[in-house]
Amino acid sequence: MKDLNFLEEMLFKSVLREIEERYEDVITIYRYDYEIRGIAEKLMRLARIVEEVFKEIPNPEKKLDQNSYTTLYNILKDISSILYDLSIATNEQISYVLLQAYRKLDNIDSLISKLR
Repeated sequence: MKDLNFLEEMLFKSVLREIEERYEDVITIYRYDYEIRGIAEKLMRLARIVEEVFKEIPNPEKKLDQNSYTTLYNILKDISSILYDLSIATNEQISYVLLQAYRKLDNIDSLISKLR
């Protein structure tokens, strides 16, 4: 069980590093676009919230089970995916990518509120 916890922690840390790198890319690319920067900043805050929830899973007072790992991991992958899409979107694609980002943000917000 200890090995499994170690692997889960390493996986989470790896995805969080990926998110940080993609966040920096988006902030650099869109330094003058406050809407996109705002989305990127919100995604980064949500990733930090997920990180905090992840750290509390073994806490028996929180009543979070092993399935929570999967949910949290999927949230982080969604955040990473949104940031990646923002970083590669062309001018013609950006409005579609933004629409998808807002939809996913709503879903992520509701999932996180259920886990807290």
